[in-house]
Amino acid sequence: MGNKLGTMVKLFNTLFLFFFVLIINAAPPSQIEKKLNLADTKPSLEMDAAIFSLVGSKSGITLKKTKIAKPSNRSLATFKLLSKKDDFALKVLDKNKKEVLLLGLGNPFYIHAQHIGYEDRKVFGGYIEQDIELALPLNIDASYIILLSQGPYGLKVINEIKVK
Repeated sequence: MGNKLGTMVKLFNTLFLFFFVLIINAAPPSQIEKKLNLADTKPSLEMDAAIFSLVGSKSGITLKKTKIAKPSNRSLATFKLLSKKDDFALKVLDKNKKEVLLLGLGNPFYIHAQHIGYEDRKVFGGYIEQDIELALPLNIDASYIILLSQGPYGLKVINEIKVK
């Protein structure tokens, strides 16, 4: 009896998982996916893009230069959606100040350090200034870039710069 019950439970779990996957795949796209299909807008190494060179710290960003060129792997690494693990984010706005993109940065402004003999210390790092390269496709109207910090209560604006 126990063997048959175990087989039935496995079969039920497999069928439940199968139907759950079917329902998820058939569900309409979420609001985020409707607003932005990242695969369609992500720049590639072969196509020209607007590259913004920024200098940032935990207290703000400034624009160093802008150019149109083929992006590097470094500038493409910045182009990812915001997740819960990101401490900082970049919001890209058009000329009417409508949101075009919201990209996660992680925590590029904190550097971890380890040194032999200082294991008893509580702090093994600190905040630094960091160069950030952001590559955006030429079809995106990027007029403003906002640096945001993400905390337990949502996103908080640190500063905004005009890029066009």
